[in-house]
Amino acid sequence: MIKFFRRIRQNMIKENRTSKYLLYAIGEIILVVIGILIALQINNWNITTQNKEQEKQILAQLLIEYTSNLEQINQKIDIRNEMLNSCYSLLGYRTETNNQIVADSIDAHLFRISIRPTFDPELSVTNELINSGKLYLLDDITLRNEISSYSSSLSELKEEEQIILNLTENRLIPFLIKNYQIGRMQMIMLEDKKLRAKFTMGSLGNYNTLKNTVLQSDYKPLLNNPDFEDYLMQFISYTAYTNDQSDGVKIKTESIIDIITSEVEDHKNN
Repeated sequence: MIKFFRRIRQNMIKENRTSKYLLYAIGEIILVVIGILIALQINNWNITTQNKEQEKQILAQLLIEYTSNLEQINQKIDIRNEMLNSCYSLLGYRTETNNQIVADSIDAHLFRISIRPTFDPELSVTNELINSGKLYLLDDITLRNEISSYSSSLSELKEEEQIILNLTENRLIPFLIKNYQIGRMQMIMLEDKKLRAKFTMGSLGNYNTLKNTVLQSDYKPLLNNPDFEDYLMQFISYTAYTNDQSDGVKIKTESIIDIITSEVEDHKNN
């Protein structure tokens, strides 16, 4: 085909038909340009189709990731609410008589206030998108912004969780070891399957707690200790504020899930 057009041009030049040659040359250029534009259009269409398919796969992975994160943040909020309830119960026991208090409940509440729940989100898909520079594959600008800022939005929550962790490990646990027999408290933890289920990924085992072999401490001195009261007040304050921060993360996570779900539906309809 190229040789054919070349012969036509050469014949026109030999026959001194310059004007016709120019028109022909212009027409040939236009045809070449049109061919290039068509090729580019086809290439762009192929790229767009590939990007849409990649976006579809990424959205499915992100939906799993953030749904899991939402489930985890809800669990951690529930655990902290149980911690708060245990703090209130322990404070209330200070004014009750001995025959009104069940010893096991004291140990159960002490165990619950000594746990350190932290939100540890799964962000492998999110980080891969950001680090690989493929965030542009997500068509929705709001979703891109929400995902790219998700990790930084956790900073204040992490700070509050660290405060509770430090308070528990550096002050509360040493205080309990010094002023109370915590062995029974640890054994009762194994009986609290409801709470253990929120920490355990697999099935829950049945264990012989041996709690009855551990002597029950006199809990009244502990409950009436002003330092213990101070610890409980601090736990209530920090735990409540941490849950407030968790609620903010929960709202952001739900917003991301809503956008992803909407985008997934758009892909199904197109």
